[in-house]
Amino acid sequence: MNHLRFTKSNWNKFFDGSYKKSTIRTKEKKIGHYQADAGSYFNPITLGEFDIVKVVGKCFGDLGNHDAISDGFNNKEELINELLKLNGPLKDSDVVYIHYIINVKKTDELPKV
Repeated sequence: MNHLRFTKSNWNKFFDGSYKKSTIRTKEKKIGHYQADAGSYFNPITLGEFDIVKVVGKCFGDLGNHDAISDGFNNKEELINELLKLNGPLKDSDVVYIHYIINVKKTDELPKV
């Protein structure tokens, strides 16, 4: 299974009324089914699962309020601050990838195997 890391606060935006429908990353991920993880690489915590259904590349400097709201933030400034905190310096010309997500389920909503 494919894995993608989230901070717990960003993962919770799918469920807390923030209407998160996407995640923006500096590396493009493939369309498909993913497990969401948090914590360290050596001690991961499974948060849930989801499907990436569409990926769009966009210059970092061209991100707007619509992109921020889709990613669960109130405005572009909040989104930009979070992306810089998680990724370090980004130039306006750097391409970031907006991954559109559906079928988000928390770990406790997944079928027991």
